[in-house]
Amino acid sequence: MKVLFYLPVVTPWWFGELIVPMMRALHDDAEIHVLIGSLWRNTGIEAEHLAPLADLDRISWHIVGDEGCEDFRTNGAAVPGLLDLVAQINPDLTLARSADTATLEQFPGTVRYIMEGEQPPFVILPLRILIEDKPFALGAMPAEASALADRCVSAFGEVWEDSDRFRRPALRADWRTVFGLPRGRPVLTVPLHYEHEENFYLMHSRFPEGVDLVRHLLRTLDKDVFLAVSDHPLNRRYVDRKELDRLILDNSERVALCQIDGVPGGASSVLAAHADAVLIEMSKSWSLAAHNGTPMIHIDGANPAGWLRSTPLSDPGLQHWPSARLPAADPDEARRYFCWHLGTRVFDPYTLTFDRLMQHVSGRVSDSIIESNAEILRNRLQKAA
Repeated sequence: MKVLFYLPVVTPWWFGELIVPMMRALHDDAEIHVLIGSLWRNTGIEAEHLAPLADLDRISWHIVGDEGCEDFRTNGAAVPGLLDLVAQINPDLTLARSADTATLEQFPGTVRYIMEGEQPPFVILPLRILIEDKPFALGAMPAEASALADRCVSAFGEVWEDSDRFRRPALRADWRTVFGLPRGRPVLTVPLHYEHEENFYLMHSRFPEGVDLVRHLLRTLDKDVFLAVSDHPLNRRYVDRKELDRLILDNSERVALCQIDGVPGGASSVLAAHADAVLIEMSKSWSLAAHNGTPMIHIDGANPAGWLRSTPLSDPGLQHWPSARLPAADPDEARRYFCWHLGTRVFDPYTLTFDRLMQHVSGRVSDSIIESNAEILRNRLQKAA
């Protein structure tokens, strides 16, 4: 079997910590090809990243150099010879860390995306990876997985009941006071994406820069709606936020930047539990909102599953919000989705086997995998108690 690792936007950390263990797991059972770029905008690799892999002597490496660095990340089909190379390899399975979905639609064989497995509030380490048909299909579960979901609901019954204590993070009645939010006004929490140049997934966002999103919301939403912005923690470390901070300061009667230490998940987790609605697009905050039963409003272009009951930001009915009550996610479907996700999709790259990978690829996962994942989650919850 031929397996192609197609890795245009893999960071060096992701490569070493998460992708290499997968390569080692498959090395003796498949013909492996790796198509990756040289280091650019903190994606790709250098010679130093290959040196520790000398023992993986059956892997064929295909490295895109500096000349095609940008196209490789954003429009791989435009890289001369790339599609011809993939056709020559003719992979049975492509495992992709890529934001460029259009190019992958032209690949032969089965294509799966390698994504982060965590969906808050569940802490799932070491089950940190998943592979899926389409990235950012929020809450999507195929109809044919219904029977599998039933098995997962049974296996994760204890985990789900214990997760109820995460529904309302600390601060409870004091959350508005802690963040300096006004009383008597509806609060829309606005979690911002990671905006570093390495995040090529932002090519799919309508508002790649948070400051533009906040401006849009200030222009279009009822002036009584208060915006509670939670910034990605890495933005505060690596991205210039002067323009965003100035905008928030100049509109302090309508928007605040919310930050807090010592609470798992930070401000986003607290706001997703207590706010009147959560704005969603590509961040993980949608799962916090679904778990807490908090209504969601999605930016046009986002892809939320029907059971999330999310309201489009362009919906004319929002002109009457907050007087009109917004729907929240279906609680029964939320339970089914999360149990299915935890039981069948996530895995530890360090203990992966070829057989287990193929089960995840097919979506037909054995009871032993479901029970193993459930046991890991039960142990983590007990340690956190």
